[in-house]
Amino acid sequence: MALSSLEVDILIFNAHILTINSSFDTIRRGFLLVKDSKIMDIGTMEEFHQKYGKRIDAKEEIDARGDFVLPGFINTHGHFAMTLFRGIADDLPLMKWLEEYIWPIEAKLTKEDCFIGTQLAAIEMIQGGTTTACDMYFFEERNLDALEEIGFRAILGYGMMDFNNDEKREKEITATKKLINYVKNKAKRISVIVSPHAPNTCSQELLLSAKELALRNNLPIQIHLAETREEVAQIKKSYNCTPTEYLDKIGFLSNNVLAAHCVWLTKRDCQLLQKNQVKIAHNPTSNLKLGSGIMNYNLLSKLGITISLGTDGAASNNTLSLLNELQLAAYLHKGINTNPEILPAPKALKMATFDGAIALGLKAEIGSLEIGKKADIIIIDSKAPNMWPPHNPYSSIVYSAHNSNIHTTIIDGHILMRNRRMLTIDPMNVMAKAKQAITRLLDSPELKQFKEKIRFLR
Repeated sequence: MALSSLEVDILIFNAHILTINSSFDTIRRGFLLVKDSKIMDIGTMEEFHQKYGKRIDAKEEIDARGDFVLPGFINTHGHFAMTLFRGIADDLPLMKWLEEYIWPIEAKLTKEDCFIGTQLAAIEMIQGGTTTACDMYFFEERNLDALEEIGFRAILGYGMMDFNNDEKREKEITATKKLINYVKNKAKRISVIVSPHAPNTCSQELLLSAKELALRNNLPIQIHLAETREEVAQIKKSYNCTPTEYLDKIGFLSNNVLAAHCVWLTKRDCQLLQKNQVKIAHNPTSNLKLGSGIMNYNLLSKLGITISLGTDGAASNNTLSLLNELQLAAYLHKGINTNPEILPAPKALKMATFDGAIALGLKAEIGSLEIGKKADIIIIDSKAPNMWPPHNPYSSIVYSAHNSNIHTTIIDGHILMRNRRMLTIDPMNVMAKAKQAITRLLDSPELKQFKEKIRFLR
C-alpha cells in the first residue's frame, strides 16, 4: 500500500539554519517544515530523507541553496507612524526636538495618517528582516488595521501622557481600555502592551493605573526610562531621587515592565532593575543621534538583565533596521569598553531575536526556530560578495550583512517577502499615500518651522 503524502504549507531545504535556541544549535544543510503557522519539524537533510522521503506535499518550496535561515528580528521599541517625519527635524537635542518640532506636527496627525505611516514602517521592517515589533503611538486601532492588512506581527501600545492633568489622565486610560477591547475582537497577530510614556510625563496616579490595568489583563508594560540627563534632573527636582528609584518607590517596577533607553542609570538604578526583573529595550542609534548618551551594557549584562534591541522612531534614527542596531551595538560596546570580547556576534544576534521575545513576554511563541513555535523566519543570502566566504554564520550576519542580503521574510507561516519582492502590499502605493499625508501636514500654516522641508516632496 502506498504511503499518503504529508501536506505542509512551506518546506525550506538545503539551508544553513541558526536556531538561536538555548543551545545555539546550528544545522548545516538542513530543512524546516511549516504547517498551520507553526514550525512542524526541523533537522538535517539526511533526517529529512529518512523521515519523509518524497512524501511531502508542500504548498511552497524554498531551496535555500546554502543561505542562512534564522528567526526573524524582534524590534522592542518603536513609534511606527513616525516614518512620516523621517528627516524633518535632525541634529537637535531631545527636548527641543520634541517640543518645537515633533509634538506640534503630531498634534495635526489623523488616524489615516497613522495608518499610512504604520504601513510604511511595516514594509521597511519586513524588508529588513523584522517579523515582530513593539509600538507606542496614537490611533493604535487604525494602526492595527494597517498591520493586519499586511500580515505583520506587532505589540501595540497607546502612548499615555497626562502631565498631572486629571481630565487627560482619564482619557488616556479610557483610550488604552478601548485598544485592549479592539485587539480582543479583531486581532490575529497583534497584542497589547500598556504604555505610559515616561516618569516625567505621567503622574503617579497614571503610572499606577497603568500598572493595575496591565496586571488585570495579563499584559506587559513599556515606558521610556532615564533617556536623558534632563529627565533625570526633572525627577530629582520633583522627588529627590532618580527616575528608576522613583518608579521603584511607587511600586511600578516588576517583571512585566520593558524600559526603553536606560541611558542615565546609576549603579543602584541597575540593581533595582535587576531586583525587579525589568527588561530593557536598547536603542543605540537613536541615543547617539539625539546626543542622549550610551547605555551601560557592560554593567547591565553582568547583572543578568535581559537586554533587547529597538530602533525607536524613524524621526530619530532614521531607519527601522534592526540589523543596523545589532551591528552598532556590537561595535559600540566593544569600543567604549576597549574590550573586543564584549557582546560577541552570537550574543548580538540573540539580543535581536530570542532576548526580544523574552522582553515582550513572547518567548514561548517566537524568537527561535523550534518545533511548535510560530514560523517567523528570515533567509539571508550567504553568497553575496559582502558575505563571502561564510566562515562563521554569526559573524557574517552581525559584521557583514546589509538589509539587501535579506531576501525572504515569513511571518506566522506566511511568506510576506520573497526574493526581495513584497507579496501582501504594494510599497509604491503606500509611498504615494505617505507623500500626500506628509505634504498636507507640512502645508499647515501653524507649522512654519517645516516650510523648507516640503520643497523636496514637490
